[in-house]
Amino acid sequence: MSKSVEQLITVLKREYDIYRDYIDLAKKKKEIIIKGNIKELDHITGLEQDMILNMGKVDKIRVAIVGNLLNELKVKEVGSIGELVPYLEEQDRSKLIGLKDKLDKVLQEIQELNELNGKLIQQSLEYIDFNINLATSANTQGSTYGNRADEKNVKNKPNVFDVKI
Repeated sequence: MSKSVEQLITVLKREYDIYRDYIDLAKKKKEIIIKGNIKELDHITGLEQDMILNMGKVDKIRVAIVGNLLNELKVKEVGSIGELVPYLEEQDRSKLIGLKDKLDKVLQEIQELNELNGKLIQQSLEYIDFNINLATSANTQGSTYGNRADEKNVKNKPNVFDVKI
C-alpha cells in the first residue's frame, strides 16, 4: 500500500467520523426545533458552522491527497472515489470501497435529517406567521349599521402590533 493510499484512507475515516458527529448534532437539533428552544437552536447552529468549517478543511486535505495519488498512478483525473478504485491494488480497493459505502450511507442519513429539520423549521415559521396574523386581526371590528341605516359607533380595539412583518 502506497503512502498516498494510506493517507487517503486515514482522511476518509476522519471525514466519516466528522459526519457521524454531525448526525448526532442534527438529531439534537431536531429535538430542539420540536421543543422550540431558540437559544439552544442558536447554539447548535454555531456548533454546526464550526463542524462545517472542519469538514471543509478535511475535504481540502482529501483533494490534495487524491491529487498526489493521481500523479503517482499517472492518471489524469477522476470524478469520484469510485472512479479511482480500478487503478488501485486489490487490497486497497476493498478498503476504499468499504469506506466509500460507509460515507454514502452517512451522507444519505445527513440529507434526510436536514430535510426533516428544514420541514420542521418551515412548520414553525408557518405557525408563528399564523399566530401573528391571528393577533393582528383579532378584536378589530368596523362600523355596523343599525335598524335605521345609521351607523352605530363600535369601538375598534387597537391591534397588538402596529405592523405586519
